[in-house]
Amino acid sequence: MPPQNVPPPFSRLADVYDAIMSDIAYDAWAAFILQLAQRAGAELPAPARTRLLDLGCGTGNSAAPFVARGMQVVGLDAAERMLEVARRKLPEARFVRATFTDFSLPGRFDLVVSVFDALNNLLEPGDLRRCGERVLAHLEPHGAFVFDVNTTHGLRELWEGGRAEGWVDDVYYLWEHTFDETTGLAQVVAYCERGGRSFTEVHVERPYDPPEIEALLRAAGFSSVRAVTYPDADAPTPETERVWVVARP
Repeated sequence: MPPQNVPPPFSRLADVYDAIMSDIAYDAWAAFILQLAQRAGAELPAPARTRLLDLGCGTGNSAAPFVARGMQVVGLDAAERMLEVARRKLPEARFVRATFTDFSLPGRFDLVVSVFDALNNLLEPGDLRRCGERVLAHLEPHGAFVFDVNTTHGLRELWEGGRAEGWVDDVYYLWEHTFDETTGLAQVVAYCERGGRSFTEVHVERPYDPPEIEALLRAAGFSSVRAVTYPDADAPTPETERVWVVARP
């Protein structure tokens, strides 16, 4: 059973998230996203005229490479404490609090992205379909929706021994993972400590595999859906732990 009286996911974690994730290759991911979109036939304007929506932007790390390219970036997340960090780091971007399934923003975007398995937080298949519908309602016809998700294989085998542990600067973390074959859901109990203060959050993810992703996004109205691996854009196999998806209207 999960620990009792724990803070909501991505609340206290906002204070240490950037330290723990300091080695993530956000710049390389951004380049890969742009490559996938263009190979799929998206016609993106010059960077200064490109409007980009980042779903699950967290503390702004995934948005930063696009801001650095001069794009007009809007970040969306349900966790206000993560957004507070993002707003301090990237004042040139706009950040809004909303969920993936019911957001409504002015105008349309040339590119909608979501990275670091943010969409695995959608725990029902209908949630991914509804997210796709909202994305499509905000996407320019010439644009693309690009995201990554953990597969069933990936969430079964997330970490060797079911745990990740270490120190980053003055932050100690111990994250323990389980996968429930009955519900098909993965759970991470995330313990963090800094300066003598500690907290535990519980995070739950649902895996998504390519056939289901394609069916759900086509049901949402997308005409083209393709899943590939990083970084070579090869076709995924049953052992692929994370897929990248590019979908076109």
